[in-house]
Amino acid sequence: MDKKYLKKSYIQEGINLYLVRFILSFFKSRFKPTGKVLVKSCDGIGDILVRTKLMEEIEKKYGKENIYVLMKSGYTKLGDMLGYKTIEYSRKDRKNFFPRLKKMYELNSMGFSTYINIEFSNDITVGNLFIPERIGREDLNWQVERNNKYYTKSYILENDYVMNQVAFMGKEILNIDKTGKELAPDIGGLFKVEERDIVVAVGSTGREKVCSPILMAEYLKEVQNEYPDRKIVLVGNGDLQESYAKRLIQLLGERNIENLVNKTSLREVFEVVAKSCLFIGFDSGLYNACFALRKNGIILFKDSSGAFIHNVPTLKIVTPKKIRKDILDKEYPALNINSIEVEDFKKALKEVRDEKEFSC
Repeated sequence: MDKKYLKKSYIQEGINLYLVRFILSFFKSRFKPTGKVLVKSCDGIGDILVRTKLMEEIEKKYGKENIYVLMKSGYTKLGDMLGYKTIEYSRKDRKNFFPRLKKMYELNSMGFSTYINIEFSNDITVGNLFIPERIGREDLNWQVERNNKYYTKSYILENDYVMNQVAFMGKEILNIDKTGKELAPDIGGLFKVEERDIVVAVGSTGREKVCSPILMAEYLKEVQNEYPDRKIVLVGNGDLQESYAKRLIQLLGERNIENLVNKTSLREVFEVVAKSCLFIGFDSGLYNACFALRKNGIILFKDSSGAFIHNVPTLKIVTPKKIRKDILDKEYPALNINSIEVEDFKKALKEVRDEKEFSC
């Protein structure tokens, strides 16, 4: 027997999918399409940001007043910030039978004519929707591939640079022929953009993407030497990032450093990035905020193969040239990200400084 049929989560999801669909089928006559559009965008902050121009294209086609965006509970504030009419979609709504049944009945009853999934990953929702037109990416992952058959139109997304993926989605969903560069996000109009502080985002979604604070302190010493009069502002959220920021202050001292980790709302931290003259960070949602705000940044990546490496003039991407063998920090043991030499960071810092348009 195929191992997937022995996996508890696979079986549970299948039961929820088919049982909810079976129950809702008795109410199909109540689900009357009225021209509204439901867009599913439940992945991370960075994913949502890089698709903002694609969303604008969807709004042009269907009318902004007709579009509702299904988003995870923690990201509805981001959707509100971007001007979307959001519908909250909690983990319980996705995973637990009765909350899922209730949410799916609610969505089917809202009069949607079109459902568009613009995520880069799986879709466990489409199978419980009786919306006439259902468009989305096929997922070949065995855990979710059974959902592909519920789309009325689907496509396979290649593992490519993320903005190329967005361009491909635009062509498949909307039949528009625009490049990834043309669909690059620009949310600067939503915030007051200035050239003030040096902002450091101290975390990411995974610890393997984050260097040791011991090494980051060495990078920031170079920043302090280069820009002695500029304030360094630390941003992030969560206990892990808070302890990271405190460790940095222990290593660097408090002079000209402001710790805003866990002290800002999502909108406030975007405003901080918008007012930066230089952003320093890892592969994270705030890095993509820097990209979407067209700000200058130095970004540390564990390798050069990431789909989210934006090779644009405003960003200096720094990756390791040679992997070190010793573990620098037991709390942050990833060798790749800890192999970026101080000299390589210093070189990127100088390149940023030498850019004519850079005003830090």
